[in-house]
Amino acid sequence: MISVVIPTYNSSKFMPDLLESIVKQAVDNMEVIIVDDCSKDATVEIAKKYPVRIIQMEKNGGPARARNRGVKEAKGDIIFFLDSDVIVLDGTVREVKDYFEKNPSSSCVIGVCATEPLNKGFVPTYMAMFEYIHLMNAKDGKVSVFAPRCGAIKKELFLRVGGYDESYKGADVEDFELARRINREDSIFLDPKMLVRHNFVNNFNEAVRNYFKRAVMWIHLFLKDRQLDNAGPTSPSNGIAAVCSFLSFFSLFLIPCVPVVKYVFGTLVMIFLISNLKWWNFMRREAGLFFAVRALFLNYLLGIDIIVATVYGLVSYPLKK
Repeated sequence: MISVVIPTYNSSKFMPDLLESIVKQAVDNMEVIIVDDCSKDATVEIAKKYPVRIIQMEKNGGPARARNRGVKEAKGDIIFFLDSDVIVLDGTVREVKDYFEKNPSSSCVIGVCATEPLNKGFVPTYMAMFEYIHLMNAKDGKVSVFAPRCGAIKKELFLRVGGYDESYKGADVEDFELARRINREDSIFLDPKMLVRHNFVNNFNEAVRNYFKRAVMWIHLFLKDRQLDNAGPTSPSNGIAAVCSFLSFFSLFLIPCVPVVKYVFGTLVMIFLISNLKWWNFMRREAGLFFAVRALFLNYLLGIDIIVATVYGLVSYPLKK
């Protein structure tokens, strides 16, 4: 049996489209569990209009705790996690069922977000395409990350590794931390036929804040377990590009005083471009040259943001401990 587990908090504007997208492709032996984390809007009232089980948390505790509660209450042996701000594309629920039937030895699989996000605009489209191509490049279909916006795992494995760390109160890096423990026990596979459309951040300011926060927390997690990711936006190639963007930016201020630094700047920019060539070519083919050039500048600025966050993460980690 498949148990679809969805944590919600003030998700009323997403619920109709999400639940419609699930219900219309329901499969045999499937249940949908909504775990509401004390919403103050009409999330629960809307959910009651659909054939779903609703669990209302007594106290707001964050998505990690809500997902754990959903798994605890689930009847299925396969847990299919979804975020509340997605819609499930046709065939995805069936694909989850078929995947485990065809691959009985597999215990964990994630899908991908389609390159067309739910919200329109340059920044959300960039983020959707950026995440998509970095996951699709995973070697042998194995990934080191687990994305609860579209990820399925056998309940036995989830419980064996201890579920989500409930000390994470927001939508932070609780998914990365769980993936670390899953990878010590089993492999996480990517199935590109499992597709959702996701509501990404809306503009540049939101992207800067989101990247900074998650980068700080990812650095704390890295310092704790010393493990890199082989796929997704946190893969090493993106780290190299971020370092190059940061150093090249600040080398500009040294060129008037030390002219030879211009060669350093040129080298760093070249490495930045080479590191980003694969995803840039993908965006150029899919969205056009103008979009891809804008994406390169956005990536450069976000790289600076990430390295500033990394420095802050390195300094704050001892204080956090």
